[in-house]
Amino acid sequence: MEREDIFESLKDLVAERFDLDGNDLTLTTTQSDLGIDSILMVDLMMDVEERLGVTFKDLNLVKNPTLGDIVSLVEANMGAKS
Repeated sequence: MEREDIFESLKDLVAERFDLDGNDLTLTTTQSDLGIDSILMVDLMMDVEERLGVTFKDLNLVKNPTLGDIVSLVEANMGAKS
């Protein structure tokens, strides 16, 4: 899966989950821009795993991650086994 495809899937998921306009989301959109706390971020990451078929070895994200950070994490964990 290409980076752009991962981002489009992530953007669709975030827009759907948090009732946002996907056209307003970019790679630089942060967790605080989305208005979500760390608990909702963990829930989102579990949804990302399910939707994209990826297993995160760890959720070692920077504080206030961007959607681009999440895309990079997905790329780094593609093909990982649970």
